[in-house]
Amino acid sequence: MERSQKEALIQEYNEIFSSAVSGVLVEYQGTTVEELTKLRKDLNAQGSRFRVLKNSLAKRAAAGTPYEGLADYFVKTRAFVYSDTDAAAAPKVITKAVKDNEKLKLIAGGLVTGETGVMLDAAGVEALGNLPSRDELLAKLLFLLNAPITNFARVLNEIPASFVRVLQAVADSKE
Repeated sequence: MERSQKEALIQEYNEIFSSAVSGVLVEYQGTTVEELTKLRKDLNAQGSRFRVLKNSLAKRAAAGTPYEGLADYFVKTRAFVYSDTDAAAAPKVITKAVKDNEKLKLIAGGLVTGETGVMLDAAGVEALGNLPSRDELLAKLLFLLNAPITNFARVLNEIPASFVRVLQAVADSKE
């Protein structure tokens, strides 16, 4: 590979590492082309990407980015699964894929918070992948915010309802 090609790859990797809000290193050795194609389609549907890395170039590209802590893991056959928009998208899809395919292995990951990155081990990536989706969390939050108002309305409604039940009981006792 020529020097200009290596520099272009380093620049591409650096852009990926700089823009990704979450990323996961995956070992994919032994996985078939069909399995990887299916995984890439699943990732693309969720707004995530799968990028095979050249390890020595990825180490250079990661310097100065939030994923600098992953440089020690750039060995063997590794790919970087990342998302530029949803922090939980890539871990969700890859966690499910690892459960379905024994040849895929979670190695480590990262989550960008502001200007810095938080490095995650395989268990941390799995925990992030098992979190409910953003929409589910928003629905739960709205339910919790709405609960006191709903309960207050039920209490207020109970006053006239109990009055009507008392009147009905009195009417039934007079018959």
